[in-house]
Amino acid sequence: MDYDILLGKPAKDKSRKKQMREIIFFKIFFLLPAVLFLAVFMYYPIKETFQLSMMRASGLGESVFIGFENYVRLFTNEEFQSGLINVFRWAFWSVVIQIPLSFFIAFSLVAYRNKMTNGLRAVYYLASVLPSAIVAMLGRFMFAPNFGIIASISRKFNWIWLDKVDFLGDPRIAFWSVFFVATWAYIGFYIVYIMANIEQIPVDIREAAELDGANRWQYAIHIVLPIISYPLRIIAVLCVVGSLKLFDLPYLLTGGGPGHATKTLGIILYQQGFVNWQYGKAAAVGVVIFLLSLIFTVAQFSWQRKEGDIG
Repeated sequence: MDYDILLGKPAKDKSRKKQMREIIFFKIFFLLPAVLFLAVFMYYPIKETFQLSMMRASGLGESVFIGFENYVRLFTNEEFQSGLINVFRWAFWSVVIQIPLSFFIAFSLVAYRNKMTNGLRAVYYLASVLPSAIVAMLGRFMFAPNFGIIASISRKFNWIWLDKVDFLGDPRIAFWSVFFVATWAYIGFYIVYIMANIEQIPVDIREAAELDGANRWQYAIHIVLPIISYPLRIIAVLCVVGSLKLFDLPYLLTGGGPGHATKTLGIILYQQGFVNWQYGKAAAVGVVIFLLSLIFTVAQFSWQRKEGDIG
């Protein structure tokens, strides 16, 4: 025993074991609050929602287990089908319109920097921090048929055809009217986020591109876009997941109408749960939203891992 102590073997083993115990203790100590928080406020509600989606529940009387009947009824329901199509349309056009528009504005503000740049950055970002209720009020004021901004412009320039357009009441254009308001409200955050990433690109890269004869927009397309591709993909995830959960602006502007023109899954969930008292159906809609968001997010990050953008 004395020989081992002289060699330092037991002392090293004890030291390692002590260090391992301390590491495990600190891991548990710091992770336990987060795990408990997620378990109570995320995992448990998800489990309960899955269970409730299998029930016929109205909040009055006992709930009855009916299996996947709520899902079958949803996917054969015209309202739900319209809502599903609308959120997919919204997601597609958000990626196709909002991200390129945000990049164009962000790069313009960085490339043509002047005294107004910081002020314009604040103006663009302001809309994204306004409450949805205020954004919806501004949207209604813009499209109001008699005293709204567009009505005033049409009278000023004698555009009689524009004065006759019912932007929020015509099923053919209501979706695009709401999408226009949402684009104005949401792209401010995207602009600021993209600007922050563009400003982190070393000046040497831009100077080298200029020496090679690239103009500003060639530099933007061939150099800036590849460099900030990962942040743009993050924005794409936010656009798609936000579209799947969309509720506030369409509900406040049109209530989901006219007909099902601006109906979303979030509006259907609200109406089923809080208007019709069909908690099982509402939970089923929530599960569909959750699964679609999860599938897209996992697929997106798996693709990015294959591309080497994340470890």
